[in-house]
Formats: sequence, C-alpha cells, structure tokens
Amino acid sequence: MARWVDHDGNERTKAFDRKAEAQNHIGSVTTALSTGTYADPKRASVTFCVVAEQWFTVKAQNRSALRRLKPKTLVGYRRLLDVVVLPKWRDVKLKDIDHDAIQAWVWWLATDPAARQRAPKRTEVDDAPAGLSAARVIQSFQMVDQVLAFAVRKHYIAANPADGVEQPRKSSREDVALSHDQVRRLAEARAEIRAMVYVLAYGGMRYGELAATRVGDVDLTRRRIRVSRSVTYVTGDGHVEDDTKTHQDRIVPILTEFLADILADVIADRDPCEYLFPHHDGGPIPLDWFRWRFDKAAEHVCMTGISPKTLRHTAGSLALGAGASVVTVQKLLGHRSPMTTMNVYSHMLPDDFDNLAKAMNKAARVSG
Repeated sequence: MARWVDHDGNERTKAFDRKAEAQNHIGSVTTALSTGTYADPKRASVTFCVVAEQWFTVKAQNRSALRRLKPKTLVGYRRLLDVVVLPKWRDVKLKDIDHDAIQAWVWWLATDPAARQRAPKRTEVDDAPAGLSAARVIQSFQMVDQVLAFAVRKHYIAANPADGVEQPRKSSREDVALSHDQVRRLAEARAEIRAMVYVLAYGGMRYGELAATRVGDVDLTRRRIRVSRSVTYVTGDGHVEDDTKTHQDRIVPILTEFLADILADVIADRDPCEYLFPHHDGGPIPLDWFRWRFDKAAEHVCMTGISPKTLRHTAGSLALGAGASVVTVQKLLGHRSPMTTMNVYSHMLPDDFDNLAKAMNKAARVSG
C-alpha cells in the first residue's frame, strides 16, 4: 500500500501487489509534488464543462486593472464557450482529453462546413474557408487551451494536452489594407460617413474608440486626438461606454492637412462635451449604423472583402509604408507592445530591398 500527503494536506492511498511498485509510485508522487506537477487522478475524472465554468467565473470576477475584461469581451467569451467549445467538450472527462483529440477538433473547425453556425456572407463565397475562419478557429482553440491550463494550475491534471497543437494561419485577406486612393474613393462614396472613414483610416482608432470620442478630445492646435474611452454594444445592456481595450489612454496624431481641415468643420461651434460623431439621439453612433453605410460605399466603388476593421489595418499599413517605426505604429494603434504590432503587421512591412541596393551601389562606387 502506498501512502502520501497531497498538496492540500490530504492523505492519499493506492494499493499495489508488490512493495517495490508502491515505493516507485511514492517516489513518482514525491517528485511531482516537489515540481508542482502533481494531480490527483480522481480529480481528472471531472468533466471539461465543470472546469470551464470555474475558469469563466474567475475571468468574470477579476477586477485587476490590467486583467479586467470589458463587458463585451465577457459576452463574447460566453458565446464562444456555449456555441463552439462546449458542444464538443462539455461532457468529456479531463483524463480523456488528449493532444490528438484537440488537434482533430481544430482541423474539423477549420475545414468542415458543419462547423459554421451561419451561411457564408456574399462577400465570402468565393474564397471562404469550408469551416470557420482562421481567426475564429484560433480563438476557439485558445479558449480550450486556457481552460486546460487553468485545470493544470488547479491540479486537476498534470499537463496541458493542448500544448503543441497546430493552428491554422490567418489568410492575408483577413488583414487587407487600402491604398491612399482607395481610402479617398471609399470616403467620398458616402457623405454620411466621409469624415469617419478618413479619421479611422489615418488615425487607426478602433471603431468603439471613435464612437466614444468627444469634440473636446480634438486639439487642432497640436493636431492631436485624445483617446480615453470606448463604446461597445453589450447584449442586454445596450451601448456601454468604458475605458479602452488596453485600459490605457493614448494620443492619436492628425497626420494630414486635409484631415485637420475636415475635423475643423466637424467641431466648429460645438459643445466640447458632445460626441464627435453623434447619432440622431445625441448618443454614440452604433457600429451597425456605420457598417451598413460602409458596406454600401464599398459596394459602390467595387471593393469586396473589406470591413470597418480594414480601416484600422490601413492606418498601420500606410504608416509603415511611410517609414514609421514599429514602435511608432504601436503607439498610433494602441497595441500593448511592439510585438503585437509585429505579429499583426509583419506582412505589411515595406520591401526595402530597392533602397538597400541603392545604398550598396553608392558605397561600392565610393570604395572603387
């Protein structure tokens, strides 16, 4: 009989036929306890759903300034959990979840039409994946990974079976960006959203940040826009104004003369407390209102496969193309770190081989 005390101070036992087997087991348990990898086999019989709900509760109750989730994010987590993750893993015991099963599920999400909860949009039909988009598959996998990592920390299981699972790569069209001429054509196609399109395409703000911007946040003298709030739509609560996605304020530059002129007209003789772009009721303009007009403008100028988020990618791409450093673009877009900017925009970095060739030729001629 092997006897030991677990990490919670409880005595555990396990029967063996031979003393040597019991001693070997105690040795393994002692090592696991000392390295923090011990997990009670009985706890591994709990279902994924039980641990997932514990994980979600911790997420929802976290009030740390850096880790607090916005209401919309929590709603998104809940929907992803209920619609994509739990239908597969709800009643599966943790001990029965292995690497191969998770990998097979990830590829099923990415390739099987049955994984989609809706029909493809008209703009997606030509090149839509058979399953969910790569971004959605990655989100779904990351949620499972986080739940299982939580299970490891709580000593339900000794190791995370999601480690090393391969994920699909996002296609380049998911991060498409516009040229200066395309921005102009899109903005001029619909007068109602003209100024908003220009601000988003050259300021790189998230739509919710623009919706929350007040007249008083625009400083034409310094050519700056203060970004400190964000508006999101939360099911059941309507439009909720909160701090930004990263919980940090930032300053966005007004980079062009014509954008400064446009904003001067927008804020002329207005109360500083008013929303910069108010809805008919004086509140922030809903994303759906903007998206409908954006889609009509895009259709009018024959631009397919773009969304309001394209304008944010456009700001990052145009800034990089103009020679801005990754750190500068990080500050412009409000990313938490330059690494985030690199991960998202590395494929948009300009090809500088021509400039390098000119410099090398010049150096070679001088030395010759």
